[in-house]
Amino acid sequence: MINYYELVVDNPAYFRQFTCKNVLFLNYDCPVQVKKAAKWSEHNYIYYVLKGKKTLHTPAHSTTLAKGSIAFIKKGACIVEQHFDEAFCIVVFLMPDSFIHSFLKEYVPGKKAGPDLTPPIISVYDDDMLKGFYQSILPYFTSAENIPEEIIELKFKELLLYILRNPANEDLHTHLLNIKEHPVAPIKKIMEDNFAYNLTIEAYAKMTNRSVSTFKRDFQSVYKTSPGRWLTEKKLMHAKKLLMQTDDSISSLAFDSGFENTAHFCRLFKQKTGVTPMEYRRQVVERTHLVV
Repeated sequence: MINYYELVVDNPAYFRQFTCKNVLFLNYDCPVQVKKAAKWSEHNYIYYVLKGKKTLHTPAHSTTLAKGSIAFIKKGACIVEQHFDEAFCIVVFLMPDSFIHSFLKEYVPGKKAGPDLTPPIISVYDDDMLKGFYQSILPYFTSAENIPEEIIELKFKELLLYILRNPANEDLHTHLLNIKEHPVAPIKKIMEDNFAYNLTIEAYAKMTNRSVSTFKRDFQSVYKTSPGRWLTEKKLMHAKKLLMQTDDSISSLAFDSGFENTAHFCRLFKQKTGVTPMEYRRQVVERTHLVV
C-alpha cells in the first residue's frame, strides 16, 4: 500500500515541494496510471484541486473532488479512483498533528472541542478570500528564489485561519480541536475509519501517535483482543456486506476489503465461513428470492 507521505518526501524531483518544520507544502501534476490505488498517510492533508477529478473511497463514504474542490483528508487510508478525462493537478498541504496542536494553542487557546462525528474526508467550504489565497501561492512554485521557511509556515497558518473563520467549516473546526485535546489519537476512531485496508500494525501505530508496543497494549485494553484478530473479523464482515450489496468481482471486492490478494481472501473466507465467496453470494441471492 502506498505511503503517501513517504512517496512525496522521497521524490522531490517529481513532487514540487516546500518543507517547513516537518510540514510539507507541495504542488504537483499527477499523471493517470491505474484505475484504482490504495494509499495512506501518517499526516493530515488538505487538497485544493486545480484541474481534473478523482474519487476517494472509504468504507462508509465516497467523495469526488473536481476543479475548485477543497477537502481536509484525515491521516489514514483511502482508495483513490482515477478519472481519465485529464491529469489531476492539485496543491496539497500536509501537516502533522503537532502543527495543528501548536496552531490552535496560539490562535484559539480557550475553545473546547465537541463530539467528533466527522467522516475521514471533510469537505471545506471556500469563499473569495480562500480562492484568492490559493492563487497567491501558485507563483511560489515557479519562483527562482528560495522561499524562507518563515513564509511557508505563515502560509500554513493563513490557510487554517481562512478556513476556520467560515462558520460553514464548523465540522472541521471541531475535528481540529479534538486533535489539539487528544495528542495521542483515540484508537477506536482510527481503527473504525481504517480497518478495510492492507495496512501494517506499524502504520496503525503511527496514525495513533503511539509506539508499536504501546499501540498493541492500548488496543487490547479497548477491544479485548489482538489487532490482527480484530482486523480479520472486520474485513470479513465488510467483505460479506459487499458480497450482499454489490455485483463487484471477487478480486475487486478483496481489494476494497483490504486483503493482500484474491487468493488470500478466498482462502481465509472459506476457512472462516465454510463456503467460498461466490457460494456465499449465491446463497444470499437464493434466500432473497425465497423471501420475495
